This record gives sequence, structure tokens and C-alpha cells, in this order.
Amino acid sequence: MSEGTQVLIIGGGVAGYPAAIRASRMGAEVTLVEKDTLGGTCLNWGCIPTKALLQAASVVRTLKTADVFGIRCQGYEVDFGAVMSRKNAVVTRLTRGVAALLKARKINVVQGTASFVDANSVRIEETGAVIRADRIIIATGSRPGRIPLEGIDGPGVLDSNQVLSLPSLPKSAVVIGGGVIGVEFAQFLAALGTRVTILEVMPGLVSGVDREIAALLEKRTAMSGIEVVTGASVKGIAGAGGDLAVTYTVGDKSVTANGENVIVTVGRKPDFSQLAVDRIGIRHEKGAIVVNERMETNIPGIYAAGDVVGGILLAHLATAEGECAAQNALRRASEMSYIAVPSCIYTSPEVASVGLTEEQARQTHDIRVGRFPFRANGKAVVLNELEGMVKILSDGSSGEVLGVHIIGPHATDLIAEAVLGIRKKMTAGDFAHTIHPHPTLSEALMEAAMTLTEGAVHIP
Repeated sequence: MSEGTQVLIIGGGVAGYPAAIRASRMGAEVTLVEKDTLGGTCLNWGCIPTKALLQAASVVRTLKTADVFGIRCQGYEVDFGAVMSRKNAVVTRLTRGVAALLKARKINVVQGTASFVDANSVRIEETGAVIRADRIIIATGSRPGRIPLEGIDGPGVLDSNQVLSLPSLPKSAVVIGGGVIGVEFAQFLAALGTRVTILEVMPGLVSGVDREIAALLEKRTAMSGIEVVTGASVKGIAGAGGDLAVTYTVGDKSVTANGENVIVTVGRKPDFSQLAVDRIGIRHEKGAIVVNERMETNIPGIYAAGDVVGGILLAHLATAEGECAAQNALRRASEMSYIAVPSCIYTSPEVASVGLTEEQARQTHDIRVGRFPFRANGKAVVLNELEGMVKILSDGSSGEVLGVHIIGPHATDLIAEAVLGIRKKMTAGDFAHTIHPHPTLSEALMEAAMTLTEGAVHIP
């Protein structure tokens, strides 16, 4: 059915290149247009480089606690240039891997900026070439968010992309925004020796995360030496000697925080600014392209996926949306489900969740809450990673698991089991009665579920 169908993908990020590969596997002739580097935000400015930096921070924390394991280190030195070089090497390896995958599928990759000519063709702005296709998938991703703030364009003020090109480790930094991106950057810099202040306008860090879990993360972040200021309304940025001064208010009090750099991490926004979507009438609202459950826009034959459609801006969700769009573009019916979308924060400790938060669940369900602390888990004791817990929310009547929230060691790996469980509508009993290997961190999830059934084994 799809043999010979010409599919054009605009954007080579984690929505675009999987869509291209899926369409190719289904027999389509695929062209992918990318204006920058293959891999998009995730591989070049988001998931991969930030996690490479956070791994360096993890190594520093390991060195600091090595004596717990009977290993005495005589000291260490942070070579910031080498840290950044390794980050770059990781990114290069993975982006080259994407290029190799596309080449192996005989996907035509065009370097350039696309804009719509009509509903079946785009023009490459750099060359003037026109590319026609039977189906088009928009996957142009996102850009760092901005706020109207005096001094935001001054020297030393960086967005989340620019932090990844820091030439040297700053002695001090002020992070505006205490969301996921801001806290991850703050922890990385602080672990390497930077004095860091986080300014967050909301009452707590990482808003949107289950409040109990977010409060634990905020506590651990402050204990690591980072100054955390919540309820802070930033008013402006100005130079102050060799540092920058960020003025903010907390209640009626005006305060100033100083830093060699100011890092603005106020989220990301969908980006289709260069596509000329209004030329052909593609519907967009609140800065995002509007699609249905099949990732179709209002224009027949044109689809969109990933950050450009707004909602939850996560790499793994973008990939799922891209593949869904490709399947529908080639007449294989597929619908997106957002019931079980995991969210991960790669801080210390890690945080991961899927499903409803406790606050959300209480609005529509009579719920039960089960918790199991990692301090009672044998593998966590072995790792000397005792902070945190697994928290499970279940429906009080059916026992169906509504949400799972983990803060602690390897939370971002452990959450996959919960994602599958929620997708399959498993009950707390299903989790509790599934044999888990010992000794593993995964037993904490089993025992959290046991607290909702016959009771956990390793806590009173």
C-alpha cells in the first residue's frame, strides 16, 4: 500500500528521524530535511549532552564518598575542558550513528531550512530547491523559552543551549527557573565546585511532579550546598563588578543574587517559525501545531509530531508520536495514547514517575497510597544510596495502579516496569505478587505494592 509513496520529514530530531526510519521500513521513499545537526535537541542540546555532564558530577560524588567503601582517594582535580570534550565526543558518536541509520535505509537527507510552498511541497531556503511529497510530517522541535526581563540579552546570560558551550567552569552562577532543566544544570555545576543559586517563582522546585516527591528532591538539592529560593519573582539582571546581579522579590522583600553567569532555564517552546505554516493554513494554537490522535493536522496529508505539537515535551514521547505519524501517513491506522508516559529527572537523587500524581488522583478517585523506603532495600544499602522511596497510588475499589513515583537510585531505569504495568492496567496485587530478583532495587517497587495488599516484608 505504501510502496513508492513519497514522504517528506521536516526535522531530524527524535521525532523526525524515527518517523523517517519507520516510513522507510514500510516501503516509502523518504526525504528528511534538517537545518542543523541530526538528532535535534535531544542529541545535541538536551538529553544526551546534559546526561553526559551529570555523569561527570556523579563521578565526583562517588569520589567524595569512596571512603565508605574502604577506598581512600587522596584528592581529585576537575578538568572542565576534558569534561566538555567527553560530552562532545558522546554527542558526535550518537549523531553519526543516526546518520548511519538513515544512510542504511537509503533515506535522502537534505541540509537546509524548509518552508511551505503549498500543501505538497516545500522550498529549501538556502538553495531554492523545491521538494514535493505525497505526505509531509512536521517535526521541527522546540527552542529555549524566553522571558521579558531587563538584562536578559547581556553578556554572561545563557540559555539552556548556551550552557553546553561554556568555555570554563564559573565560580558562581544564578539559575533562573527551578524546573527539571534548571535543577539538573544546578546540580552539575555545584558538584564540580560552582556556587549556585536557584531562583524559582513557584512555591517549590519541579512543579508538576508529585508534591511529596518534589519536596524530597528540593530538600536534597539544598543539602548539596545549592541555595534554593522559591517564590522568587525575578525583576532584572545587571552587571555588578565582575559578576552579574539578579534582582528578585520574595513577598515584599527585594533581594539580589550574584553570579559570574546567569542561566535562564524557563522551559522550551515549540518552534515552527521558519516553516510558513500560515501560507497553507495549518492550524496552530498557543504556539503549537494542532493535531488529532493520529497526529494529523487540519491539512490532509500533513502530520506533525514531537515538541512542535506542544503538550509534554519529552524525547521518548516525541519518538512515539513520530512513529504514529509515519504509520498514519502510510495508511496504517494508529492512535496516540498518553495514559502511560514516563517522566524522568536525572538529578541526585533521580526522580521518575508515570501516571497520576497524588494530587491529581485524589480529584477523581478514592485512592490508597503505598510507600517503601530505599533504606529498607538491601541493594540500596550495598550501593550506599539510602535516600528516597517508591510511592504507588492505586484505586481504592479496583486496586488498579494509577501512578508510580520514585525518588532514589536508578529511578529512571526502574520506572519502565511501572510504565508497562499502568499501560496494561495492572493492580497493586499484580505488582506485589510478581517475583522480583534479589538483591535488586526493583524489589522496592514490589514491596511498595505489598503495602497496599497483604503488607510489605521488610518494613514494620
